Amino acid sequence: MSIFKSTIAALATVCIISAAHAQTDPVFFNETSSTTTYKTSYGSDVISYMGCGVKANGGTSARINSVTMGIQRVGSAAAPAPSVTVECYISEMTYVASTGVYGVGPVIATQSVTIGENIANTVENITFSWGDTDPSLRPVVNLMSTVNGPNGYGSFWVGMRFTGVNAASILNGWRIANEPTTGRSLNNFGKYTISTGVFGTFTFGTDATSGLTNPARYNVSVSGLVTNAGAVAPDLAFGQSFENNTYYKPTDNLDGTTRWIYNSNFVTAQPGDAFTPNKVVVGIYRGGSSATTIPAVGVEVALVKMAYAVSGNLEPSDVIASKTFQLNSANTPFTERVEWTWANASDRPQIQLETTSNAGLGGYYVAIRLLGDTATLAAAQGLRVVYLQSKGGSFNNLGYYVNGVFGNYNFGQYSNGTTADPRYKPARMLTETYGVVGPATPPPPACPSDLNQDGVVNGADLGMLLGVWGPCPSSPCAADLNGDGQVNGADLGLMLGAWGNCPV
Repeated sequence: MSIFKSTIAALATVCIISAAHAQTDPVFFNETSSTTTYKTSYGSDVISYMGCGVKANGGTSARINSVTMGIQRVGSAAAPAPSVTVECYISEMTYVASTGVYGVGPVIATQSVTIGENIANTVENITFSWGDTDPSLRPVVNLMSTVNGPNGYGSFWVGMRFTGVNAASILNGWRIANEPTTGRSLNNFGKYTISTGVFGTFTFGTDATSGLTNPARYNVSVSGLVTNAGAVAPDLAFGQSFENNTYYKPTDNLDGTTRWIYNSNFVTAQPGDAFTPNKVVVGIYRGGSSATTIPAVGVEVALVKMAYAVSGNLEPSDVIASKTFQLNSANTPFTERVEWTWANASDRPQIQLETTSNAGLGGYYVAIRLLGDTATLAAAQGLRVVYLQSKGGSFNNLGYYVNGVFGNYNFGQYSNGTTADPRYKPARMLTETYGVVGPATPPPPACPSDLNQDGVVNGADLGMLLGVWGPCPSSPCAADLNGDGQVNGADLGLMLGAWGNCPV
């Protein structure tokens, strides 16, 4: 029975991430050169470190394939930029949360190259590569996720040092870069002085005219692959997201009453496929503290079929299954993961997937609502917001059903450090679903003893049961009415008890 009638336009592109990768790993951190300035090198006694944050999606390490650095050569025919040796360092990043201090950890790998003199004023890109033909030769660096881990990133350092007789030449230096187009970075340098063993961070201060912080990054591009992505269950169909540092409370943005919120889940599927879950997980943020206890709250979770209209709109359709959970009060801030499981395969629901709107994908909804009185719903608790999941795909908006209309909601845009490059804020809920995608199976007959499905249990059905007496020739077999793998007297008793016309 469908309880929803209105539609929502599919306003966002579905994104699905593949686990496959080429022999040369993709670029996962990239900066573009600024056109304004560059910084001369500090000479051979200093290693300058660029902080590189890569999208980790649950990973703990990064395997590095190559690093490309932009070296500024301020040369001319009259005064060439002199030959110099450039060293590259891959190092771990440390962070002390109590003091907010970054540090440089173990050096994982180094390489060096000598570049000749240059008579042009240009950015010369130098690439350092490891194991292009053998991925096992590529260095692996542990990621620091204390700072940006909740945002989905892990960080490490890429260091640069000039050595040789021209190490301190003002005609060679590293090129200042803009904010990363791929990945995330600090707006400062790490600076390690070899002679003293002192590491610190360095910034260029504030621009006197604009009042903005000057960019303190140098041009780096890194290709690699996040590894150790956690023990992903083989039956995880959708999920493995990093949490955003915010939560969504429907009462804040709608009309003060509880609302169902819908998260679109897409899994790899073909037309006719269905999804049979064995576990559903949702994340509820509990913002308690020692001073303020968050009250207990009810959470109702539902699996909802996704429908596609000829107009190109998507909408919720049948509610396939739902369950209510009660969460206890809390006096610490954390994300409580509510788990809905089906231990017995025969009890698991089946959701017919919507496969018309996106080739190769099938969609369904996980819907969530909070239950409680006004004080409970006004407390600092709500549905946990996450970044794009690494398994499956979803829209970057939430669906909600209010006053007979199903619509979509997003959190708008954020500037990402520059109004010229706005990005959509994450608008997805923390949901995970485990299970199996495959061809839909017909529902079991309403009258299981009617083996030939003619509407009556009679001698024809009895003959079919006696014809397969003993161990089932296949599993399951229709005549095994009690599902114990045998056709025997127990099944005969069930058939005789149902003798006659099947109930309508």
